[in-house]
Amino acid sequence: MTFRLLTILLLLGISSQRTAAAETLPSTAQEQASFLAGLPLPKQSPLYPLQQSSEYRQHQKELQDQWAFCRRIRYETMQQWGRDHLGQYAGTRGVLRYLFGGPDFLNAYAFFPDTRVMVLGGLEPVGEVPPPEALHVEALSPTLRALRDALHTSLYCGYFITNEMKPQLVQGSFQGVLPVLYTELALTGNCIQSVQMVRPFGSPGVEIIYHRPGGPEQTLYYFQADLSNGKECKNFLAWLGDLGDGCSYLKAASYLLSRSAFSETRNFLLRSSRLILQDDSGIPFRSFLPGDWQIQLFGVYTEPLEIFKLRQEPELEAAYRTALFRGGLPFGAGYHVNANDANLLLALRTNGQVTADADMLPTQMTAPPAVPAFSAPTPKPTPIRIRKALPVPIRKAIPVCTPKAKKEKKPKREDMPQEAVLPAPSATPAPSPPPSMPAPSQGRLVEPPASPITPAEEVRVTESNSPLQPASTMPVKEQPSLVEAAPTPEALPAVPVEPPPLPTTSEGKPID
Repeated sequence: MTFRLLTILLLLGISSQRTAAAETLPSTAQEQASFLAGLPLPKQSPLYPLQQSSEYRQHQKELQDQWAFCRRIRYETMQQWGRDHLGQYAGTRGVLRYLFGGPDFLNAYAFFPDTRVMVLGGLEPVGEVPPPEALHVEALSPTLRALRDALHTSLYCGYFITNEMKPQLVQGSFQGVLPVLYTELALTGNCIQSVQMVRPFGSPGVEIIYHRPGGPEQTLYYFQADLSNGKECKNFLAWLGDLGDGCSYLKAASYLLSRSAFSETRNFLLRSSRLILQDDSGIPFRSFLPGDWQIQLFGVYTEPLEIFKLRQEPELEAAYRTALFRGGLPFGAGYHVNANDANLLLALRTNGQVTADADMLPTQMTAPPAVPAFSAPTPKPTPIRIRKALPVPIRKAIPVCTPKAKKEKKPKREDMPQEAVLPAPSATPAPSPPPSMPAPSQGRLVEPPASPITPAEEVRVTESNSPLQPASTMPVKEQPSLVEAAPTPEALPAVPVEPPPLPTTSEGKPID
């Protein structure tokens, strides 16, 4: 009996040790992705207890509401459009280069769900996702809120704003783009197999192996890299070229590829892409030569946003009035979040690199004379300059002084007279003042204005005392002694020169 009891107790101890060991296992990358995306986890997951808190349930509700809006307004419609216009091309199942997209896996996956390798690039850091179960309970709520804020613009508008993401991706414990990628992979129904930090060409990056349930393995890369001309860009493009030809996707790319500073990236994409899908912020339309590319235009071409200080491309504007136009868009794209002013360009290479049935290749119509010729070399683009408003300095007073007299021997203080009478003014006009000062009044020291004068008022005062006009004169008998106390403004006699008005702020309020 005793032996049997000891055996039972031993078995129970072993079982409890196994249970404790199972409970101490860290969460997997897939569990972390589901947790961040607000998806329910099984009870045996170490993250299940955290999902029972009121703070997490608030995160779950808000994020799932935003994702439901994104699916209804844009994502599902984009998926259908991609199946209709892109799915027939075999190149869409190879390598996809989505540069300047940051961590925007969501939009690329809507158009190219079957791509074997997807490469994302941006300036945001890779970051990390520590096991959420290791975080303090009080730190979890602000961390999840920062993640929602980072995803908000993307889920509602379809693109990330770099300057907006920077402060959000350094708040809390989930930093960089990795938690964003985790969340997007989980929201789109993908399962994460492995995550590995990589540096194949020197710049920091991450490699994520994922798959759809029952589907083949797919690879997602993200690299933090500068794609302007330089050593880092050359290393990145060399590594990217080793992956083989593929497709390219460009959206909300800040019109950078129209600049000479990004010519290496632009030329690489034109040289190595079988298919390019982009909005008007990507490669300039004039770079797609008719002998090399077949073009389809969708949506409505409108003027770029004012912040980019650019005008419409005349070649692209004219092309939208030709047979290259294939119809509207049922969703927003790029910076144009509304379908009624969004545009997309689909370019297919015609020199044998596009793998598709011959009857599926659209025929590029010969442009009418109204469309300019596209065979000319790409001119050097004008750099994009965004000027910031500078504050206007306001001077407290403009000094008023008399012309300098010839130097004479300085008398001793005790010999200085108590009163001095100035000679009567001659008929010759007074000498003109310096450009930045008004002409001096004759024989009187005038106090500087007590209130500040703006540059605009300074110019007005100067013009009223232009050398082309005679200087005002005053009778000698009205001239006070130089050592008298300066009279108040009420005591001064009227002079022809109109005093400047009191300065005001930009809102029309007087400046004290």
